[in-house]
Amino acid sequence: MLRTRNPATPRSPGDLRALCVCADAEVRGIVEPALAAAGLVVEHRAKVEGSLAGFAVIVVDRDARCAAGDALRTAAAPVVVVGDDLADDGLIALMLDAPVSHHVGEPDDRDLGITSEKLVTGDLFGLEKYVVRGTAVHERAVAGDADKRAAIDEVCVWAEGVGARRPVLHRLASVVDELLMNALLDAPRAHDSAARGTALLRWAADDRVLAVSVGDAYGALRQRDVIDHVRRARHERGRPMPEAAPGAGLGLYLVLANVASLVVNVEPGQRTEVVCLFDLAHRERRAVASGVRSLHVFAAPA
Repeated sequence: MLRTRNPATPRSPGDLRALCVCADAEVRGIVEPALAAAGLVVEHRAKVEGSLAGFAVIVVDRDARCAAGDALRTAAAPVVVVGDDLADDGLIALMLDAPVSHHVGEPDDRDLGITSEKLVTGDLFGLEKYVVRGTAVHERAVAGDADKRAAIDEVCVWAEGVGARRPVLHRLASVVDELLMNALLDAPRAHDSAARGTALLRWAADDRVLAVSVGDAYGALRQRDVIDHVRRARHERGRPMPEAAPGAGLGLYLVLANVASLVVNVEPGQRTEVVCLFDLAHRERRAVASGVRSLHVFAAPA
């Protein structure tokens, strides 16, 4: 089934403010246009200090995040960290406790603009946002093991047809398998449901990225589950994952090691959508211990 991206959601009025605390002038020059394009009026500060109230989004670079200490924990607005590293214990600690819910590894990545617009509009779901407008989106419902195997084969054949290299194909197959297992088995158990779930698998690609998403109707995945798996992926460094309680983000351990970007959209108690992005462009990936370069957790109001 093919669909195209829906028309863009109207942006919020320009009186919404964003705070940018980036010591690097080059990074500021990238961040400000991305925030402005999302309909935000940007205020700059030299460091994280004073009141953080009244902002719709707060963006800081690594130096500002390190210098801020515990100050970011007082932020009521979503905090986006750019140019940092998920191998840093300080960043992981902030993300575990949820004042920071977004990390963009490379400031010039288009993830920053997409993230800003999602935070402003509240329009969180849909992998269409991560590919060029008008890109064809494929989808199919998956309800059991036979469906899962057929879906993985279909996605991999399609990916090869759009030019994905063999290493990407191997990672794609593993990621889709893990995400479907989580949606079909672990998410229902976390929701105290004895029934096997049904998942919605969607996929698309433009000339830069291949995007795949899996959605379920439970909304049980929490930010702390996701970030805990980032920490485990780094500390275990490829060793088999220890046993974990059902519904605790099972499968994310492997997923994090195999994708360029991971996006989790959650409407608590209603639905979860996990979006994974793979690089198609032939470029050098910045090496990180967990594999993932950018990470986002969006939660709709409960």
